[in-house]
Amino acid sequence: MKVIVIGCGKFGITISEYLNRQNHDVTVVDNNREAFHSFNEDFTGKMICGFGYDKEILEQAGVTTADVLISCASNDSMNAVIASVAKNIFHVPTVIARMYDPIRARMFEAMGIYTLSVTRLEVDNIVEYLEDNKNWRVIRKLGNEDIQIVKVRADSSLEGTALSNLSVEGKMQLIALERRGRSLFPAPDMACEYHDMLYLAVQRGFIVQARELLKL
Repeated sequence: MKVIVIGCGKFGITISEYLNRQNHDVTVVDNNREAFHSFNEDFTGKMICGFGYDKEILEQAGVTTADVLISCASNDSMNAVIASVAKNIFHVPTVIARMYDPIRARMFEAMGIYTLSVTRLEVDNIVEYLEDNKNWRVIRKLGNEDIQIVKVRADSSLEGTALSNLSVEGKMQLIALERRGRSLFPAPDMACEYHDMLYLAVQRGFIVQARELLKL
């Protein structure tokens, strides 16, 4: 994955070094060049000095082709701005922001931005989220949980697949998708594109078959 990390505090450095060791393409951004001295000598990621909310700096960091942006700057307001720019202007598929304010955190979760609170600010939380969100994430369980609303990121194996083929009567229904920052209802003549975000209602007993159908 191509990952951009904004903020080189203790947590930003820790997650950047971890992802770099896992052979991900990591770019870190901080407005204090001295912060880069805290990285281990074996860190091979790219370092850019600048403000993470600056569109030119983000473009320099490769935001237009990034898979993930993690904003862990020093305050909620900064992370809110950066996350919003990444999600709504550059349409980064996965955006993660550190938030101390639980009300603001809930608001951003509703916008599809994963937030890290003080209580779950651990590398394992981000790694787990990235692994789950990479392909499949349950975002809502309805009633007695017999039906789940799941969010699926389409990879290259689904590209060109007719959206009508992603529904099974009584078992799974494609209800919406996000494509290049737009929310759409699926039309019969539409085909899946790489990096589409698919929203499906899936019967609990059909989960395994659904994942197979979606090539996960």
